Amino acid sequence: MSIDIEETNKRGVHMALIEHWIQYVTAALVFLGYPGLYLAMVCEGLGLPFPGDVFLAFYGYSIAERGLNAIPVFCFGTLGYFTGVLIVFTMTRRFGNLIISPLYRLRVLNKPRLDGIGNLIQHYAALVLIPGRFLPGVRSLSTYAASLSDMSYGTFSLYSVLGSMVWCGVWIGFGYWFGENVDTMMQHVQTTLIWLTVAIVSILLLLWLLRRLQAKANAERR
Repeated sequence: MSIDIEETNKRGVHMALIEHWIQYVTAALVFLGYPGLYLAMVCEGLGLPFPGDVFLAFYGYSIAERGLNAIPVFCFGTLGYFTGVLIVFTMTRRFGNLIISPLYRLRVLNKPRLDGIGNLIQHYAALVLIPGRFLPGVRSLSTYAASLSDMSYGTFSLYSVLGSMVWCGVWIGFGYWFGENVDTMMQHVQTTLIWLTVAIVSILLLLWLLRRLQAKANAERR
């Protein structure tokens, strides 16, 4: 019992350190302006613990209140996110287990979830890599799953550019329109997205399982 309490306290300390790190990094990136936005989206694309959606919403609010130019914000955000996912895709494709195994040990990646997203990539690549960018859990794993599949660089780049443009545009627009209420709205939206992710992934995995069972039944009849 005491071991469990001690382990819980350690996790609490680690989470607090991560939150402080995120706050300091976010403040520094905001100070840098457009280059800071680019670096922030690279971090998001790399799958680091960084609130990219909140960051984009803040810049959307800054467009409305502080006169930032919407076009550079959109371009730097999209390019930064695409840069991050392309780095992950290239490094994982080239080095494979040298990248994946340490992430498993550090619990950055979850193997069953990654395998599940990989199965979805095989059948619904466009859905996973474009609208799937909005879904927590799917966004962070989809690039790794795509790199472990037989997807070409061209196909991945096309889907990722489109996904980056849609994802960045929506969150920037969200911050622009909801302004000072963006924090409250973000909490509701993120909670909804989490439940939506669970529902969509469950449905797609169920469809995949039903197709597999049907194919197996058809093979046995032959």
